[in-house]
Amino acid sequence: MIERLILISGTRIMLSSRIKIKVQSVKATKDVEGRDGFQIDFVEVRARPPMVTMTPTDLPAEISQMVVQISKGVQKALPGGDAREYQVRKLTLILTAEELESFNLKPYPNQLYELTIVNGTMSFKEI
Repeated sequence: MIERLILISGTRIMLSSRIKIKVQSVKATKDVEGRDGFQIDFVEVRARPPMVTMTPTDLPAEISQMVVQISKGVQKALPGGDAREYQVRKLTLILTAEELESFNLKPYPNQLYELTIVNGTMSFKEI
């Protein structure tokens, strides 16, 4: 889910985006200075758009309905064919324990967050 808002405050325009993200993985790592930290990979969770099946108009109605039903059956038989959401790689953070705490993050795989970005500032809200 991506939601974009345009807020007008006086003469200043503030852009705001809210994105539903999920923790894909958490790994122990070291930052460039050798401090212990964590690499957190996030994916964006998006709603899958509805599938539209088109059949040629010159086919009889019975055959068109049969083609549509077969197509839907094949989609459901395929792995992930009936999923209502899909995921896209979105963000990777490498943070020390202190930085993780200041973001108020307690990430574990499959944890959902709402990422809000307003004028260059990111905040995370657990869902």
